[in-house]
Amino acid sequence: MPLDRSYSLKEVVKQLGLILLLPAIFFIITSLILEMLGVKNVDTTFVFILFQIITYTWFLALNPRFREYIRNPLCSKVKIRTAAFYIIAGFVLMALTSVLILGTGIETNEGQRHLFESSDLRSAVTFQTIVAAIAIGLIIPFFEELLFRGLLFTTLSNKYGAWWALIISSVVFGMLHGGVFIATSIFGLVFGYIFYKTKSLIPGILLHMIWNSLSVFLT
Repeated sequence: MPLDRSYSLKEVVKQLGLILLLPAIFFIITSLILEMLGVKNVDTTFVFILFQIITYTWFLALNPRFREYIRNPLCSKVKIRTAAFYIIAGFVLMALTSVLILGTGIETNEGQRHLFESSDLRSAVTFQTIVAAIAIGLIIPFFEELLFRGLLFTTLSNKYGAWWALIISSVVFGMLHGGVFIATSIFGLVFGYIFYKTKSLIPGILLHMIWNSLSVFLT
């Protein structure tokens, strides 16, 4: 009899809480230690991003149950034409959302702009800027799709149905992006809907990577 690898909602909350809190805890501890040692001029954004990467990698490497859980949606085949359609349509919707919400001042991306400026992503190319750009543009979007669509959306969908899962997972996704809650919640709806329609995480991952990469270089 095959093992039941599905997650309960309580387990998902614990998993997400652990993954999201660990980088923050490590970052705070490291910052306090550096301050006590009198170390200054440390790129705090880079340090936090580094802890995120370490946490995500640790979670994926040491969690065979999770790897098996997201194997099907991650490896599910989708036609190139279908994927391209949803990626382009999703990008257009996200661009319109940015214009309507950020452009009209309903929300601002000042926090995001400050994040990029504080990490010197737009200054001279260094090892830190390369790592930060790759992390924000590629690594973080990949893991966020695994967690919010592959894990959270799927678990909620099994319990409450796809549409409630879409709404709840998108709101949670938006809440974790601070000052751009409305915009990122809508982005979450786009990513979630693409996953719901294609049954594959790949189109959403690619769209998320494209969007984040453009944000890094254009913000």
